[in-house]
Amino acid sequence: MKIMKFFILSLVLFSCILAEIKIGYVDSNEIMSNFEEVRQVQVDLEKEQRRLEGDFNNLVSRLDSLKQDYERQRLLMSETRRNEKENEITNMEQSIQKFQLDKFGPEGEIYRKQNQLLKPVLGKIDAAIQQVGSDRGYDYILDAMSGALLYALDSHNLTEAVMDELSKATGSVTE
Repeated sequence: MKIMKFFILSLVLFSCILAEIKIGYVDSNEIMSNFEEVRQVQVDLEKEQRRLEGDFNNLVSRLDSLKQDYERQRLLMSETRRNEKENEITNMEQSIQKFQLDKFGPEGEIYRKQNQLLKPVLGKIDAAIQQVGSDRGYDYILDAMSGALLYALDSHNLTEAVMDELSKATGSVTE
């Protein structure tokens, strides 16, 4: 990733030396902080997270109660009843772990919800960047925070030329 950023920045700087290139940048953190629709998404996500955390806390409370009841009564229980309660506790612990992974894990509900809510907002931001780049005649627009290329004129896209050169160098045909 760093190599790609370096390559893009080097390409842009080299191009600037050879021709008059108009380069702009945006601060994505500032856009995300000040765009009202992003703030609304954050509010909605916080509500959803609090709801899920409440559900999680209820499950944990039920498990704690189950364990306390078991500890108070286990000496009076038959071995069969004790095994049933231990299995119930184990199942509840597994349920809680599954809930936590399903809701808060790397591909959990909260992250899917975040992506779902942010997708249209990010689309609007991208459309605005594309419009500004086109209207104001920029060749490139970079993100000051990540170094990512957000907008470029198609005439500066060298991908096909690089692929052709790779084909020549390796003797293979690319499509």
